[in-house]
Amino acid sequence: MVSSEESQKPSRRTLAHTDKKESRESMDRVEVAPLSFVSFFPRRWIPMEDRPLSWPRLAIGVHLVVVATASWQLASVHSRPILGLWAAVSGVSLFVLTGLVHEASHRLLARSAWLNELAGNLAGWLVLTPLSAYRAFHRKHHQTTNREGDPNASLNSRWMLCVGSIVYVMLIHRHAWKNLRGRLFARYLLEMAGMATFFATLVFFLPRAFRERAWLMPMGLVMLLQNIRIVTEHLDLPAGRYRDTWQLVLPVWLSRWLLYYDHHLEHHLRPGLHWHDLPRYRTELSEREPSLGLNRVTLGQFFFEVFARLRLAPDGRFRDRPAPSAVADLATPRVVASRVGTIRE
Repeated sequence: MVSSEESQKPSRRTLAHTDKKESRESMDRVEVAPLSFVSFFPRRWIPMEDRPLSWPRLAIGVHLVVVATASWQLASVHSRPILGLWAAVSGVSLFVLTGLVHEASHRLLARSAWLNELAGNLAGWLVLTPLSAYRAFHRKHHQTTNREGDPNASLNSRWMLCVGSIVYVMLIHRHAWKNLRGRLFARYLLEMAGMATFFATLVFFLPRAFRERAWLMPMGLVMLLQNIRIVTEHLDLPAGRYRDTWQLVLPVWLSRWLLYYDHHLEHHLRPGLHWHDLPRYRTELSEREPSLGLNRVTLGQFFFEVFARLRLAPDGRFRDRPAPSAVADLATPRVVASRVGTIRE
């Protein structure tokens, strides 16, 4: 006999349907909004949920302070090892801050429309990416992940570990030129003009030593970290729910410092979640379906087992791990379970 408590538990298929429905609703909520004729901002701005924002603001503020402190030190006279150390510290925080263009593209960075767009553009300009272009590109990627029409398809290559960030920027701008029309294209051009002004200000008003040490040196590390992020997201994966995104597992302290960049699966499942809510959702998924953890990988495992192609079976699973059959029960009829258990919508 089945207890009343067990009978009240939702089935796996029901839970999967709930995830899928909420993911689609969140995409509609944060991505689709009519544009005002007068301004480039959405006429109807959907506010964030009421929640304490002290922790997210503090985390971003800490990275800003780190970059400011490291830049001041880099502009001073130090030995090469010390300069290299400060450049690494600044580069990691700049990588985190430039990644906020992603949050802004989902309209999750700030409650205020103009602040979200301004902060998103400032973050994107540092990596030559206007917000409107990134938003169009990224939205299409969510809709077609690892399927025909995915603008990210060219990035699913091991060569991206060397040139990923450069190719990424080129693909974003090409997508904007080919697909943005009307006011959206005008906004893209306006943001490009703003980016040109931003860089002109840096070049003409910042001392040369500051530009070369505090800006160019850390940006080299930012590009390398972007390359790693690009290859660890969807490399070698097929299309389909729970199949098309790798779920990295970083040490807790590093994951927090990088604002949970390793929770990419959870983001694809719930694109409307703020970055600071992703760990809670990962815990929810783990408790709901422990079998999904069979396909999580650490960064070291990814490069040894996946990137080097040393331990993958022909069907894409790890040779020493059982097939995640439980994932099949979660998938929709057109989606088959796979090696990368906990993965996206």
